[in-house]
Amino acid sequence: MENMKPTAKAAAKPERLDPRYSTASINPLTPRYLSIVAHERGYDTASLCRGLGFTAEDLNQPNFKISYRQGSMMIRRGQKLIGDTGLGLAVGSRQTLVSWGLVGFGMMTCATLGEASEMGIHYQKGAGSLIHIAMELKGQQVAIQADPQFYDPDIEMFLIEEAFSSMINIVRHLVGPQFTPSAVELVYQAPPHAAIYDTIFRCPVRFGCSRNRLITDVNWMNYPLPTYDALVAKTAIKLIEENLTVEQEKVDLSTTIERAIRDNLKDLPTLQSIASTLNIGERTLRRRLNDAGFSYQSLLESVRKSRALELLSHSKFSVADVAAETGFKDVRNFRRAFKRWTGVAPTEIRE
Repeated sequence: MENMKPTAKAAAKPERLDPRYSTASINPLTPRYLSIVAHERGYDTASLCRGLGFTAEDLNQPNFKISYRQGSMMIRRGQKLIGDTGLGLAVGSRQTLVSWGLVGFGMMTCATLGEASEMGIHYQKGAGSLIHIAMELKGQQVAIQADPQFYDPDIEMFLIEEAFSSMINIVRHLVGPQFTPSAVELVYQAPPHAAIYDTIFRCPVRFGCSRNRLITDVNWMNYPLPTYDALVAKTAIKLIEENLTVEQEKVDLSTTIERAIRDNLKDLPTLQSIASTLNIGERTLRRRLNDAGFSYQSLLESVRKSRALELLSHSKFSVADVAAETGFKDVRNFRRAFKRWTGVAPTEIRE
């Protein structure tokens, strides 16, 4: 239970009320490989997920999605449980093209490494990225820049390490083990495990820079891929687009309902009233929710949990006040629900 206190508290900062932070729209690539690394090292993977709203088995289910909040909390737990400061490098290096699913398959069908890189960046969300990746051409160099989506200093190094080490592994699967970038630039200072960077990247690594960048010679972008197939490439793009469209529709629906709940927690709207504001019937809305893998109750609990964590971490409200603010008329019911959501009591989060 000690593992849960800092994670829940850290996840409730005011700047993280952005709906994208708590919307389950991310392919759980990183958490899945974190659980794989933990298992390989003899750790209990169930403890990494307990109280987060999913199990280790869920991470291996097709089309299962998590929120950034859930992913970041699991990473914090992994860092504390395993105690490896280079855990991000281990998780990233464990990935292959297959790990990236449809996006990885699509990259294999591209004509050149440059086209494959553009596809991977364009569809990075579908591949499960927890940070924002961009590519920039400057003279004879190409820079892949990584920027955190949210201010998250506790796991920033993990996310950058995981992103860059997985990219290196993916590129070497595409063009061969001879690929070597020109340089790696990192915002943070050299960590205790800095020597591992040399083994993975095999190029100059500079710490304390202004940006997180992986730099390579532009000539690599013209490297022809042996698995190129123009027809299959079109098919792959079509499948990726269709999948992302369906997922976006699910996100839009869940976000709309969560917003309606969040704005009226003390006087909860019924599903019928929400359907009315959307100009559709309650039965239709219920069916769409079911098709998207949600229920009104699951979205309600998600909003209540996020609001409770926020109030407990950043206010002097009593537990009874927090219960009332989150729509519970009985504080005992709130305590039971909170313990079910997080695995700990409300007072433990505050402590």
